[in-house]
Amino acid sequence: MNRQSLASDTFTLSGDQVNRLRQALSIVIDQALLAQRADYGRNTVDALAESEEFARAQLARLDEALDDDGAEAEDSGVAERQRRASYPLYRAV
Repeated sequence: MNRQSLASDTFTLSGDQVNRLRQALSIVIDQALLAQRADYGRNTVDALAESEEFARAQLARLDEALDDDGAEAEDSGVAERQRRASYPLYRAV
């Protein structure tokens, strides 16, 4: 293993839990790509490639599910009720 790859990295995740998971999966993808370029054996590189593919598939699946849930909320009127609930209340004087 290359000594330069032992440097520590710090990641800060923000947003709600789903957004944090999306960020973590993106980090997994980036780190797997970086590790594939390092000086590891063929078997390790294969495992890293599989890890990257799995993280990409999970991220795509999560994005699709979020899009589907958003479309369902629009169709059922839930999204409109949530938007209206966030409007400030005004009182006519």
